[in-house]
Amino acid sequence: MGNCIRHTYLAVLAATAFVVCTATHAQGAPVCIEIAPEHPLLMFHCPPAVETDAIAYSQAVIEAWNSLPEDLRPYSTLRVDAVGAGSEERDLWFRELLLPLQDANVPVILRVGGPGVRALHPVGHVASLLDSFSCVKGVEAASLPFEEYAAFEPGNSLGTPPVVRWLCGIIDAAAGHGRLASVPLDGIRWPRAMSNASCNPLYAKIVEHKANVAPLAEYRGPHSVAQISALLGLWLEGGAAQWGVAPNPLWYADARFVEPGVFGISEQPPAMPPGLYRAMIVNGVMTGATVYSFPAGDDLWFGSRRYYWDRIIYKTLQSVISGGLIPRKEFVLKKIRAAYQLAPAANPVDFHLNLRDIDGILDKGFLMHGAYGMERPGQMPELILDTSRHFWVPLLSPHASPEALAQFAAVVRPGELDSPQAWAELLAPLYPETDGEGTAFITRVGRVTFVMNTCENRYEEQTFRVMAPAPVRNFTAARTPEGVRLAWPFREGDLSYKVYRRIEPATEFNLLAQAPEERVFLDTTADAAQNVAYSITALTSEQEIYEGTVNYGEHLIISNVESRIDEEATVTPLLASAQSHKIERQPTAPANVKPWWPNMEGVPEGAVEDAEAIVQQIEAWDKAFAAEDLAGLLEVYSEHYEDPQGWRIQYTRRAWKWFFEHYDACAMHRQIRQWDFSKYDSEKRVGVLIYCRFAGYAVTGPMGRFADLPAWFPRTDNGEVWIYFAREQDAWRVVRTNPAMPNFKDILSFSASPYDRIQLGPDL
Repeated sequence: MGNCIRHTYLAVLAATAFVVCTATHAQGAPVCIEIAPEHPLLMFHCPPAVETDAIAYSQAVIEAWNSLPEDLRPYSTLRVDAVGAGSEERDLWFRELLLPLQDANVPVILRVGGPGVRALHPVGHVASLLDSFSCVKGVEAASLPFEEYAAFEPGNSLGTPPVVRWLCGIIDAAAGHGRLASVPLDGIRWPRAMSNASCNPLYAKIVEHKANVAPLAEYRGPHSVAQISALLGLWLEGGAAQWGVAPNPLWYADARFVEPGVFGISEQPPAMPPGLYRAMIVNGVMTGATVYSFPAGDDLWFGSRRYYWDRIIYKTLQSVISGGLIPRKEFVLKKIRAAYQLAPAANPVDFHLNLRDIDGILDKGFLMHGAYGMERPGQMPELILDTSRHFWVPLLSPHASPEALAQFAAVVRPGELDSPQAWAELLAPLYPETDGEGTAFITRVGRVTFVMNTCENRYEEQTFRVMAPAPVRNFTAARTPEGVRLAWPFREGDLSYKVYRRIEPATEFNLLAQAPEERVFLDTTADAAQNVAYSITALTSEQEIYEGTVNYGEHLIISNVESRIDEEATVTPLLASAQSHKIERQPTAPANVKPWWPNMEGVPEGAVEDAEAIVQQIEAWDKAFAAEDLAGLLEVYSEHYEDPQGWRIQYTRRAWKWFFEHYDACAMHRQIRQWDFSKYDSEKRVGVLIYCRFAGYAVTGPMGRFADLPAWFPRTDNGEVWIYFAREQDAWRVVRTNPAMPNFKDILSFSASPYDRIQLGPDL
């Protein structure tokens, strides 16, 4: 943009930069955008380019909006960021950015807060922006910390953390201007905020302006199930009018997944398999979420990784909206028989009474294990429920009313059930029927049956068998002078039809037309020089058993009222007529899938038995670490153990003991990379290169106010360690590790003060 135009913008900015908000706004004015199951809100992040200015950014936002598919625009907004260290600088940036967007009528959400005090935009500035720009449909405050617990009694104003006071002010400003306040939180922050006594004012503010607040569960960290369950509970108890999910590909890297079947740390950021994007969206759809936020701009239609958009995001959102797949609250409530009510927490130790049930990473997770199953807590974070038998168990706040609690056949509180088995026994009679058969996740909600492969990072074929609308079969396609004529047989239960078409080499069908009831359709737009395939679906009461398998990344959405695409008829330049035939699904898994554990590749044929014994020792190591069993853990070591720095078994004993004294919820992540049998015959010695991660959480910080601080080792670039085993009498034992593991410097680095000068590396 030329200098004269830019100067004009800046002149307008000078006049409006710090306008004091003097207009009077009704408390809780109706939100200016529609949010409902049939009209979900889509929020797409349009990040600023590196080293750009506000005017260039605004043009990029306008271009992104203009290129957004037209069928999604009525449901969409773009989220924009500010650049600048100080609040005045950010305010000027926002105003310079918003002037062109206002002229172009682009609906936006302003991100006005994030982690760290310096990222919080002053409430007065936010209110002034909402006064000045009608294109702003809402504001967003993301990843705010709620791990701090005040030392004051609830109700004491000194006990309200600054971030809570700021967010309450932002919600007031948004509601007073009829705008939306979006609050995405990651980790396990929603259950923590709902129960933290220091956050009581925030809960009250959300309830006061529930129509203007959209709490979102962002997929970051290993606590996705608890996050979604908490917002599901907040919605069902009447604390929120709407809620949503924020699919984020960083979830995959957070989990230390490299590719399906491989765990660890990669040199390049791993690319999340596209199918997990669909799983993240589907989790929200089945539980009634009506807001969908996408923070990774590179994965969208204007981004550098737009294959996510083309393959998964756009098609899934299209089907959700066009099919009206999001169930209303009454249908979600119909699925749920039991709920869990969080206990209020005045400190991190109190909160662990909740975590004991709701989270299998930071604590025992009795509810998680008993209701859903957890394969390997920590190493395989749960994104998809392992079993659908009990649907989702919502987490209700401590403030839920008696009327809200009465909606459920059972409400469990902390300490009432003391094991996963107790949870399973409680839930079994409440859910006597199932929605299908098979090893996949299967659930029927409202108009949809969901079938999901439950594996987050490995290939496994899972079965399903459900009742579904019977597909339209035995139809014909024939070229005529007027076009391609389709005809299909009569069925008594059919009410209406849709015709789909794909033009090779495309593999996806697109809706061509709503078909007439006489079961004949003429496609006058078909090109005689192309291979064209057709399929037909019906809105029907005709039912049949649908069975099959789903593998990694396959998550089916099956309508309960409209038949699926099952057969196709293809006409070509040489084949003028065709009878429909079944569409064969292509396998999604590689032909030879290796088990993630154990990896026995490279083990000599005559050493398999010893390799299996070494694997059992690694598993015993894992079990002893999880149980904080120092004696059992040291059983894995030889008395002659020595690391490359010369430290021996007493050093190792004290290092493990120190970790157990300071950290709980211990878990070992492990995967064998390579075997070394070069000294097997001569010294009865075997080397194993493994990716390993020994992790735990400090329940409280040094002052007892900050919760669940993580620690882990080894802290090498790739997390890989050579572990050498030697045969001693009746067992294989660890005689050496390289690099040293454990290493006291790795462990102490998490609790040392800045003045201790502990740097990572060998403990010389």
